[in-house]
Amino acid sequence: MSESALDKRVQASVPSELKERIRELVEHQLYDSEAEVIRAALWQFIEGEIPFETPADGFSHVEALNADLHRDLKERMDLLAWLMTVGLLLIATIASRILQALTREPVQPMSLLDQALNSSIHERDLARRKLAAGWRAFKQVGQQARNGKAAGF
Repeated sequence: MSESALDKRVQASVPSELKERIRELVEHQLYDSEAEVIRAALWQFIEGEIPFETPADGFSHVEALNADLHRDLKERMDLLAWLMTVGLLLIATIASRILQALTREPVQPMSLLDQALNSSIHERDLARRKLAAGWRAFKQVGQQARNGKAAGF
C-alpha cells in the first residue's frame, strides 16, 4: 500500500503496556513500523478475524462493566436488606413495648417479629397457590378457545 493511499489519519491514546507490545512487534521485525501494526490490527478486527473481547484478563469491556454493575447492585441490595432488618427490629421493639403497656404481659420483640414473619410467609404461599390456580385456569380457557377455533366453531 502506498503512502498516497493513506490520506486519513486517526489518533488514539493507548495504555503503555499496549504501546510496548506494539514496539516489540516492530523490534522483532514482524512489521516495519508501529503504524503498520495498528493498520494490520484494525483490518483484522474489521474483517472479523479478531473478536472484540480480547483484553488480558479474558473479559470484554462490556463483561467488566456488567461485573462492576452486578457488584454495585449486590452491595446496594445487601445494604437495603440490612436497613430492612434494622427497621423490622425497631418496629418489633416498639410494638412489643406498646403491647406490654396495654396488656401488662411481657412480650418479646423477637417472638413478635417471628410471628409476623411466619404470618407473612403463610400469606405469600397462599397468594402463590391462588395465582398458580388462576394461571392454570387461564391457560385451560385459552387452550379450549384455540381448540374451538381449530374445529371451526
